[in-house]
Amino acid sequence: MEATLKEQRQRAADKITNEYTGAVRREQLVNKALGDQQKQVNVIAEKAVQYNILKREVETNKQLYEGLLQRLKEAGVSASLKASNIRVVDSAEPPARPAKPRIPLNLAVAALLGLGLGISTAFLQERLDDTLKGADDVERLFGLSALALIPSVHYLNGDRPSVQKFLGRTLPLKPAHSGTVSNPAARWHRIDQSEKPQAALVEAFRSLRASVLLSTADHPPGSLLITSTQPGEGKTTVATNLAISLAQLGQRVLLVDADLRFPSLQRLFCIRESLGLVSHLTGQQDWRAAVCPSGSPGLDLLLCGPVPPNPAELLSSKSMGAFLNAAKSEYGFVILDSSPLLTLADSRIIAALVDGVLLVVKSGATPREQVLQSQSSIRSAGANLIGVVLNSVSLHTNGYYGLGMYGSNGNGNSHSEMVSDARDSRNTLSK
Repeated sequence: MEATLKEQRQRAADKITNEYTGAVRREQLVNKALGDQQKQVNVIAEKAVQYNILKREVETNKQLYEGLLQRLKEAGVSASLKASNIRVVDSAEPPARPAKPRIPLNLAVAALLGLGLGISTAFLQERLDDTLKGADDVERLFGLSALALIPSVHYLNGDRPSVQKFLGRTLPLKPAHSGTVSNPAARWHRIDQSEKPQAALVEAFRSLRASVLLSTADHPPGSLLITSTQPGEGKTTVATNLAISLAQLGQRVLLVDADLRFPSLQRLFCIRESLGLVSHLTGQQDWRAAVCPSGSPGLDLLLCGPVPPNPAELLSSKSMGAFLNAAKSEYGFVILDSSPLLTLADSRIIAALVDGVLLVVKSGATPREQVLQSQSSIRSAGANLIGVVLNSVSLHTNGYYGLGMYGSNGNGNSHSEMVSDARDSRNTLSK
């Protein structure tokens, strides 16, 4: 009985153990199935969200499409309908000419406005411009005679450029003699050294020469002072070419550099000379020993020499007057190139010692007030103001002064013209 009871107990215990093991196994399977179902539920939830989004987008697009389709149908119906309250009275016709712009009227108004504006500008410019333009201005405003109109060289060349281009077109000077030095930076226009002389320029200085010879009743002035109101007006060029032109008549001419502050003749003629007018006025040398040839027949030069510290005192000395008297006795003409009038007193001092004064005025640049002051300054010194030389004038030659009219003597005059001109001038001098 005990063995049977023990066996039954053992059998019951095994049964309970097997049932427990089976229950645990079933529980694990159930948990696994539950996990799989939960995964499927999550996937279904995500897909449901995407489905709802796409569903709402489909509904929205459907509503938009229906609205557009309705509007399209309404537009088609409206286009097919005809308005019953509109009636055509007259058919539109294209105009024969445009209404705007009115070209004839606009052209007429523009022409009148342009003409008025041009006249006003011309009057305003004339009112504001107080410079001298021609011989009429000189005679009308100052009561002086315009002895000559010296044309602008770069204008004769056909140029109207800046000063840089003008200087580039000028010809360098040739040395006067063996004691000269070349200075290409200093360039002037001389009527005796240009290979192709400007005929209008030569004729202008011939006209100035004739005006000087006829300036006085009895005899032409033996000594002439060439000055200007301010620097840069061309007094040195005018003095040089006038001296050359007078020398071409067969007269002996002495060109004196009386500008003791800024002498220019040694650079113009490319001459390096230590003696000059200052050496004579200070008693160091006789002026005849300081005279040097210019390279042009009949023309001698008396340079400035060393620049003194007291130019006005030297020019006011008795030696200056004695020099002019002696020079006039040996030369037919004595031409003095001096300093400007309004800036220095040198020209006023010399003006009282010479027979005549030529005032060089740059056309279109020198104010009338300065010319009037210069005239009063010369008159107050008791000098004889012969007239005014207008320099750098823009002249239209129109081919009249062609080079074919003249010979090849280098100064623009044929041999017969030079002989006739010299004969007439000698007759004038004798009279």
